[in-house]
Formats: sequence, C-alpha cells, structure tokens
Amino acid sequence: MNRIFPQQSDHPLFRYLSSAERKRIEDLGEVRTIAPGGYLIGARQSGSTLFAVEDGHLDIFGLDDGAMTVLATVGPGDVIGEVSFIDDSPRSLAVKAGEEEVMVRAWDKKKLSDALAADPDLLSKFAVAMCELLVERLRDTARRV
Repeated sequence: MNRIFPQQSDHPLFRYLSSAERKRIEDLGEVRTIAPGGYLIGARQSGSTLFAVEDGHLDIFGLDDGAMTVLATVGPGDVIGEVSFIDDSPRSLAVKAGEEEVMVRAWDKKKLSDALAADPDLLSKFAVAMCELLVERLRDTARRV
C-alpha cells in the first residue's frame, strides 16, 4: 500500500483520487460501446488510448502456435492498454467483446496528459496509481510463469 496518498477508491486508476478528482479524470474520457464480437484493440495495432471497462466483459487474445487463444477475460473496473498508453508501442494483444455489448471509458493520451500536466498533485496521484497497476500486472505475470 502506498503511504504517500491515502486510498480513496478500489478502482486501480482512481485509488488515490478524491471524488472531485475522479470526476475530472472520468470526464476527460469518452464512453464507447463495443458490439458483441467486436474488437476494441487489434494485435499490433498502433494507439495510445487507455481503457477502463465499465460494463460487460472483454476477452484478451494472444497467439499460441499461430492460433488466437483467450489469455484472460476482463470486466468492470479492469484497465487495459496501459503499456501502449505509456510508451506508444504497438498493441501486443487483441481485445474483443464476447457475446454481450461492452462499455468502456477511453482516455486519449494527449488530452489526459495535458490535463494532468496542469495539475501536479493530480499527476502525482495518477502516476503512482499507474505504477502500482503495472507492478500488480508484473506480479500476476510472474505467478503464472
């Protein structure tokens, strides 16, 4: 647990934000709907948008011996796209809706970065939450290996 900022929320991106700060960040995002069977992200696709699942579930696909295989399923509160958001690298995995419609909140990197740069305290809280999210992912990956 981070000792710099008190935890306000259990959502990974907003865990150190006050209600007002969370609303500011949420309002910067665009709500998108993914139709059943539709792709949110294609593997090797460029893009630096960060996503949080608001409703429904998405399957994350990777290649296994040349075949697309479901590696994980994510749902409400889960964050995806954080690596490409940080380093502008091509997407490494495909993300697709299953049999139900899915709602996500999408943050454009430039728009979010500009807003965070204008508020150093908010930037610090968001950066710490993002680092902790990446550490959680790294630990989860290490446990699976």
